[in-house]
Amino acid sequence: MKKVVLFLFLAINTTVWSQQNAPLPIDPNVRKGTLENGLTYYIRHNNLPENRADFYLAQKVGSILEEDNEAGLAHFLEHMAFNGTKNFPGKSMLDYLEKNGVKFGTNVNAYTSFDETVYYLTNVPMVREGLLDSCLLILHDWSNALLLETEEIEKERGVIREEWRTRGGAQSRILEKLLPEMYRGSKYADRLPIGKIEVIENFKPEELRAYYHKWYRPDLQGIIVVGNVDVDEVETKIKRLFSPIKLDPNRPKREYFPVPDNDDPIVATATDPEATRINLMVFHKHDPVPDEIKLSQAGLIINYIDNVAAQMINERLQEIIQKPNAPFTSAYAYNGNYYIAKTKDAWTVVGNSAEDKIKDALAAMIRETERMKRFGFTPSEYERARENLLKSYENAYNNRDKQRNASYTAEYLGNFLNSEPIPGIEFEYEMMRAIASQIPVEIINQAVAQLIGDKNLVISVSGPEKEDIAYPTKDELVALSNEIKAEEIEPYREEISNEPLVPNPPTPGKIVKTEKDEKFGTTVWTLENGMKVILKSTDFKNDEIL
Repeated sequence: MKKVVLFLFLAINTTVWSQQNAPLPIDPNVRKGTLENGLTYYIRHNNLPENRADFYLAQKVGSILEEDNEAGLAHFLEHMAFNGTKNFPGKSMLDYLEKNGVKFGTNVNAYTSFDETVYYLTNVPMVREGLLDSCLLILHDWSNALLLETEEIEKERGVIREEWRTRGGAQSRILEKLLPEMYRGSKYADRLPIGKIEVIENFKPEELRAYYHKWYRPDLQGIIVVGNVDVDEVETKIKRLFSPIKLDPNRPKREYFPVPDNDDPIVATATDPEATRINLMVFHKHDPVPDEIKLSQAGLIINYIDNVAAQMINERLQEIIQKPNAPFTSAYAYNGNYYIAKTKDAWTVVGNSAEDKIKDALAAMIRETERMKRFGFTPSEYERARENLLKSYENAYNNRDKQRNASYTAEYLGNFLNSEPIPGIEFEYEMMRAIASQIPVEIINQAVAQLIGDKNLVISVSGPEKEDIAYPTKDELVALSNEIKAEEIEPYREEISNEPLVPNPPTPGKIVKTEKDEKFGTTVWTLENGMKVILKSTDFKNDEIL
């Protein structure tokens, strides 16, 4: 809670907010609403790509809600959504979409995670109103009108059985080994969406139907439509189609399952014969920011501090990678969800290393985190990070009329599923400029120091199952962490060169020939050394040259 208190103090006391911590507005370019039955919808007109639209059904339902005897039903249910609905029996839905240029797998698909299930139709050609109506009807059927016929369920068991056998390759099998250790004492430890084979083989069809009716309900569902559509028309259609869906007054509560704190370090290790590289993760767990703060002006302060801190530490990690005999081959850090859980956050450092440098890589990752905690960042590091962040917002603002549908659907999914703010780039850009001008590097350093506590450390190591790789033991990794925390670590020293990027500029050449290619809209320069330069002006993005 220290983090939340700090940011609330900032939000209340800085002059930017005029002594208030106001909730953030909703982008006026999106129509967000909630029906009486609890269903949420987002509609936005957008013209990129032209004459196309995306349709999403997002659900706050995933494998975390399964009981032990239901492990795998959320994922199984996702598959069944393509095997017959009230208005599209059998495979008629996929056949219809395919005939209209919407391909299964590419433009029609779904995914099941721990806390959510999302169905989508993307890049749908808006060539006639009937297709718009059909896409909304598909979302309607996914939400509450799956047929779940016994014959189709039995057929799908074989598909899921094969998927379970391969389990998504090495990464999924490694997760199966890591999660019980990383989430000891939490339901996340044993709720991989693929489920348990004994459940998949033996559940009764009525159990799947009961799970569907229990959790697929409007108060946990969000509809997203973005593209070349009439917003008023789509809103009217959504209200007419989805309002009749009844909300059970005796519905069970949708719980969010906690992740316990740990006093002693947790070390999770896993290997797999098909793994191809060493993966290292170091987590410093902490409580997540409450939704009401995320959706307020204080939430933007938190985002700003997280972003500039990540930029600065990642510059340091990249600097290490450039050195000879670097301990890791890649590394980056960020503050966000504790891996798969929504109920715990973590300052996370992720890295890869050579097979003979696992301890060296982890030592460097832990040491740089400890250096950041003790000494923070330098004013010059902060100035660069601040300028880079503001430049990224400026670019987004300047290209606000060139955003594709997918960028908006991702935003609205984040808002519905994770309470991420959607104030719109116009508002957010102005706020970020104000925030950046008010927050000094000392505040950044205080904030990151609070993220790295003395407890709640988790270390994860995974990689190929090979006899010649000497993986460190759990005791060795705990001892390594303790040794680094006891080290006399020096503050970061920045090496700044005043040398010009090109000390001796080359002698300018000459253009000896200029040609126009009307077919491709290009200009071709021929230089005196024979080299050709091809130029083409586009308006895809402002202020960008490739």
